[in-house]
Amino acid sequence: MFDTAAELRPRLGDRAGVWEFLRLFTAAWGLSGTGLSFRGPMPAALREAYALGTVLDRAGPETGDGVLVFHWADSQITDTCWGVPLDHLDGDDPPVVVNTGSGWQPYVDRVSLACVDIALTTVVQEHDERLCNAAELPAALVGPALAGFDRVPLPDLPMWIDVEESPVRWYSGPGQLLRTHGEGGVWLWVSAQSDTALSRLYAAMPDARDHWSN
Repeated sequence: MFDTAAELRPRLGDRAGVWEFLRLFTAAWGLSGTGLSFRGPMPAALREAYALGTVLDRAGPETGDGVLVFHWADSQITDTCWGVPLDHLDGDDPPVVVNTGSGWQPYVDRVSLACVDIALTTVVQEHDERLCNAAELPAALVGPALAGFDRVPLPDLPMWIDVEESPVRWYSGPGQLLRTHGEGGVWLWVSAQSDTALSRLYAAMPDARDHWSN
């Protein structure tokens, strides 16, 4: 079973390590794709991310409003998009900004880390629905519910559907991926690689049993 936090932590130091993590992660969770190559100026990290073929939008980047936009949320959920400011295109792994409809704001300080977040989000949103669930947890249950899981070493991130529900934080266990958003009480989203991993996840947070959506 793939443990996201354990696999990412030793690979965070350089971009090559992050790409190695993403190759392992996407294979473990059944994400697939063909590498792409696009013309035009773009940061090395973005070009490498497209070459992986498993994370970013197939349409390729677009320039607008002073930003090279490289990823779009599902339009049925929100019109949010992610990009790199044009004055940072000469950086190898530059910072990423996000626009949730109210203008561009900082998202994360490396393209490669944005790609990790995008891949993790894909699993939470698109994995086998039989192995996914969500719960709205009151503040008193958040700490106990997450105590048995390891924090994925990504910074707190803006919630891209509604920034008022920030921050986004990731957690994991073997074969388990968890995302929270909000402060105090949170929304918890989980995905598992198998029925056994999902059962272990539920068993690790018994006080949450009355809060699951499914």
